[in-house]
Amino acid sequence: MDYKVDEQDQPAGRSRSLRRVGMRVGIVVAGVGLGSALAYLIAKALGTRAQQLERPDNIVDDRGTSQEKAARMLLKLRDRAFDASDEKLAVALGRPVEEVAAWSAANALIDDDVVMKARGIAMNRGVHIE
Repeated sequence: MDYKVDEQDQPAGRSRSLRRVGMRVGIVVAGVGLGSALAYLIAKALGTRAQQLERPDNIVDDRGTSQEKAARMLLKLRDRAFDASDEKLAVALGRPVEEVAAWSAANALIDDDVVMKARGIAMNRGVHIE
């Protein structure tokens, strides 16, 4: 079998070495791409986690009041200004008694309107709730 080599063709050894270099470059590029994608995903996960740690869950108002703090404020207001009566507090806040009872039992979320009203009522009655 006679093998003809054109003048434009490269020697067989050089062709193989170019293919090997090409494969190595391809592997390096793929590794860099995979590594950068992995780094992005890790940074995204850590960034999300850091934001969650910085921001408490269920913030009620612009002062950063949490649900737990709002519930404590309402209980203090109820106990100190309304003779520990859910009914009297409900009337003062303009909310149903069932809703006030649900806040006390931590079965309902407290909204910013309630917290603002509670602060105003406490200030007018001279009761410290925070």
